[in-house]
Amino acid sequence: MAPSENNQKYQEARFFSWLKERFFGAIRSNWSRTNNLVIVTICLLVVMVFVGYEAIFEHAKLQQANATNSELIKTYSQSVVALTKQYNDLNNVLAKTDLTLATNGSTQSAAIQQLSSYVTNGQVNEFALYADLIAWLKQDDTHEEVYSPTFECVDFAFMMSEHAIADGYWIFPAVDLSDGHMQCITPIGDNLYAIEPQTNAVSLWAVKSTS
Repeated sequence: MAPSENNQKYQEARFFSWLKERFFGAIRSNWSRTNNLVIVTICLLVVMVFVGYEAIFEHAKLQQANATNSELIKTYSQSVVALTKQYNDLNNVLAKTDLTLATNGSTQSAAIQQLSSYVTNGQVNEFALYADLIAWLKQDDTHEEVYSPTFECVDFAFMMSEHAIADGYWIFPAVDLSDGHMQCITPIGDNLYAIEPQTNAVSLWAVKSTS
């Protein structure tokens, strides 16, 4: 074979080799760019789904919180109305005695607001029977507190009242106008019973008028 033919074949082989490298190199390059684009797209979709889920979750929590707050406001309002009626009714009965419902050194409204926070389900009732009152007193731990300059009769009275109202029973702190001593009052039927919260002693204090 003549040298010129060999040179020509050599040149053709180099050309085809160069062409093959360029062709497959371009394919590899485009494939890599495509893969990178797919990966980036998938990552963006994952982020978008996550953000969307978080937004939906937070919205649901906000709606639940609003519903809970609305229910708490409704319950609190109902408890204020119920407590106010009970205070007025009992004070009318106690008007002829030395006791009056306590206000914790402030106003009746302040005492009602304080006790209203312990109405957990909006349903507070009188003890059905005297025996029910005694049974409740046996499980209450107010009397186990120790009297001290920082925990006096007013604290015993309000603690017992808060415990009772939280358990769904009417017991109110009351002050003896003759000596300023604090105790509790609870209505059962037509009777009002005085309770000494430091000892759990119970006595009949007044009877509601039937007229």
